[in-house]
Amino acid sequence: MNARLTPRLDPVTEPLYRLAVAASVISPNNTLRLAAARLAEEGLGAIPVNQDHQYVGLITERDLARALASGATPDDIIEPWVRTQDPTLSPAETGAAALRTMVEHELSAVAVVGPDRQFVGLVTPRLLVTPLEFENRPRQVGGMATPFGVYLTTGAASGGVPMWALIASGAYLFGLFFVGAHVALFAFLALPTKAQIPWIYDLMSFVFFLLALRLSPLAKIHAAEHMTVHAIEQNEAITPEVVARMPRVHPRCGTNLAIGASLFLGVLNSPWPAEQELRLLIAVLVTVTLFRPLGSFVQMWGTTAPAKAKHIALGVAAGRDLLQKYENQYIPPASVPRKLLHSGILQIMVGATLAQLVALAAYEVLRVPATQRVISAFLLPFGP
Repeated sequence: MNARLTPRLDPVTEPLYRLAVAASVISPNNTLRLAAARLAEEGLGAIPVNQDHQYVGLITERDLARALASGATPDDIIEPWVRTQDPTLSPAETGAAALRTMVEHELSAVAVVGPDRQFVGLVTPRLLVTPLEFENRPRQVGGMATPFGVYLTTGAASGGVPMWALIASGAYLFGLFFVGAHVALFAFLALPTKAQIPWIYDLMSFVFFLLALRLSPLAKIHAAEHMTVHAIEQNEAITPEVVARMPRVHPRCGTNLAIGASLFLGVLNSPWPAEQELRLLIAVLVTVTLFRPLGSFVQMWGTTAPAKAKHIALGVAAGRDLLQKYENQYIPPASVPRKLLHSGILQIMVGATLAQLVALAAYEVLRVPATQRVISAFLLPFGP
């Protein structure tokens, strides 16, 4: 069972004794040079100043600028430039009070001071930004769309729908291919005899398959999967509002791989030019140059469609499931067989094979003539 996540509270409602960060203190008799060094070390934009173990004020980078502009040297003491009039807050006050104080007094930091003027820490605006719910994230995520939701994986861990949904997705994709190929076959046979060229049938099959996929719910789920992967890899919050802003085209989508393979084989098997070596060179150049832009075009207009709220919710659920496992469980490095298993390719192939066997059995039962049968092929997975 997964460990339950500790809820991330809104910093604005948190007490300052939890939010404030400690900082090195200096005294009014220290130099501007030391203050500059401490500001660089702490990176908070302000340094607390104590005298006799009691807080007296802050020194900021703006104060250093004022001092230098007035003619002070780096070895002059900071006492004339300490901000002694800035308001302070008690540890029991909340982040909302700190935010209000910084806005009203145009401060980059506010000091939290306890009883007897004891310095507790500093609060800056960046500490009031709600942290990501899942801070430990994989650098890259793969995924697939299925009729039942989104599947995501790091290669070692997975989230979203179970493995059987990937098998169903393979069968579903084969079904779309099968229907598209038959529609293309009927349209192809209606063409004049001179126009019945094999590559025209192949092109028609591809177009009808993309049309069937585009009109199916799977295209919208595919888009939601891409958008969720973008949000995870960009370290954005995994919420419907954020995921909805992400692009639906992904550079590592399997669509790009399919387009690249089609380009390479299409040019390599073409009759021109006659020289095999030259044809191979052209095939490589065309594939390397065009597979990404053409793949992105096919993703945008074929294999994905604008996702609705219900499809984005499927992606968000899968993303949160994956990140929860990734953050709260020990996951050993993935071996090659484990990566292959989690990639989903095998499950897609199993589903497509089972659907193909059903189609072949239906051909035999219905005694479909050989001239009206289509040649099926395993479909590449759709997902980055």
